Amino acid sequence: MISLAIERYLRFLRDKETDTAKFRWASDNLAQLLCAEALAKLPHATVEINTPVGTTTGPEIDVDLMVVPIYRAGQSLVQPFLAVVPGTPVGSLLIQRNEETAEPKLFYEKLPNPLPEYAVILDPMLATAGSAVMAVQVLKQAGYPSEKIHFLGVVASQVGYERLASLIPETNITLAAIDPELNEQKYIVPGLGDYGDRYFGA
Repeated sequence: MISLAIERYLRFLRDKETDTAKFRWASDNLAQLLCAEALAKLPHATVEINTPVGTTTGPEIDVDLMVVPIYRAGQSLVQPFLAVVPGTPVGSLLIQRNEETAEPKLFYEKLPNPLPEYAVILDPMLATAGSAVMAVQVLKQAGYPSEKIHFLGVVASQVGYERLASLIPETNITLAAIDPELNEQKYIVPGLGDYGDRYFGA
């Protein structure tokens, strides 16, 4: 169930009147909440904590992981993720969509060496899922099994969600919303427009 806080930040992101500063504010706060949702799906250990007046226990992430933003829009999710999990290695994938054919093309990849156990792909918009599918293929070629690949985004189309869920476990996909359709330009409807343009202001 999506929390009221997530729905509130998403409302600002969807609103076409939201300016760049407020869009970044809403995006960064929303991304931290989504990061917490994604991390809850990873294996955890229980550690003992000494408080000022006694002892208790709490969870600790029990895996090595990296984040892999799909440039450019995916970069907007990196710092909020690192704010929650400092020290996480960051890979890079430059995948751009041909605006006429909507087909993705891989221009650049850089992954940490050695590879962490889990990978979390970051891309706020999952429209046709072409870029996400290509990212999954890159990670599988690097040696990752499907169950150790996660995806964190903001809004997906139904068709994009279903396409990605055919490649990695559905439970490994973390989103704020799934919208019903794509328009002729392959933008998510109702969506929120071009995430990268709105976040970076250009």
